[in-house]
Amino acid sequence: MKKINIKRILPFLCTLLAFSACKVESENIFNMFDDVKVTFHNNSEYAIVEDAVVNDGDSVHIYFTITSEREDMMAIVVDSTNGTGTYSQREILTTESERRSYSGVRKFKMQRDGKMTFRFYAKNDKNVYIGDGYTSITVEGAPSYTLFPDRRLYAPVEGEDYPSFLSLSSGKTYSYSQAATVSEEIDFGIDTIFDSRANYSTFLVYNLYALTVDKYPVEFYDVSNWTKRETKFSAPITASNAYTTFTRTLVSSSRIEEQASNQAIDREQTDGLEYTQGLAAASMIYFQTPEGKYGAIYVNQATRDQQGRYYVSMDIKIQK
Repeated sequence: MKKINIKRILPFLCTLLAFSACKVESENIFNMFDDVKVTFHNNSEYAIVEDAVVNDGDSVHIYFTITSEREDMMAIVVDSTNGTGTYSQREILTTESERRSYSGVRKFKMQRDGKMTFRFYAKNDKNVYIGDGYTSITVEGAPSYTLFPDRRLYAPVEGEDYPSFLSLSSGKTYSYSQAATVSEEIDFGIDTIFDSRANYSTFLVYNLYALTVDKYPVEFYDVSNWTKRETKFSAPITASNAYTTFTRTLVSSSRIEEQASNQAIDREQTDGLEYTQGLAAASMIYFQTPEGKYGAIYVNQATRDQQGRYYVSMDIKIQK
């Protein structure tokens, strides 16, 4: 029989006995924040107490009470996030009488399509998170505008029938022959000229025009018998923040109207003479349809496809 070497296993036995003799107290990660509770209250006609869907422009009130059984709450944090990946935080320092129970309200007008999620959590005297009641509340703005992404309009070419007309109500693009059969739906077409500057004479300039223009810019198209929709446009906006405005500011019907109303929307066409004007990449144009709907066009790029055809790509937002 093989003999057991006591000297070799003695350290292991000592360690085992130490663990057996000493019970280490530690908090369970699954319930260590159970003493903090959050409750929502129905304190007004605009109050919500659970996840809800609201319309653009609706008032929203979130009344809440956060309590802590075990330790003082030195600060309450209201954390909100939305579908664009942005978030905001507001930290509220509590008074001595509010350390174990704090009540407040978050009020706002819904001016964003999509979801916003709110969390209410507490921090102790070490500025450490101590719980949010394992709860949150999500407010979803019902769709109030329509987005038409990557609509491509091609430079008109005599003898060809490329899509160079667009309906803002449907987001559909049409060639000349197609548009002739649905002219009552057409809001604008595009035309091109070469850059007026000698050093850029091979660069195309893209402009848009409504069918109500006095002088039709594409001489080989006959639109004399078409229905003329009286859609109006602003001058192109080439500010460096145009993309941010389009994606982060124009996030609901009311926000689109607010921004568009600040512009002079009185043009039937753009009149760019250089490739950085008119429908230039990274520019934006506001519009208003004959029905009174506001919207915006953001130009993604002016380029060529694999067949060598010139076109502009644009994203469009329009009120429902």
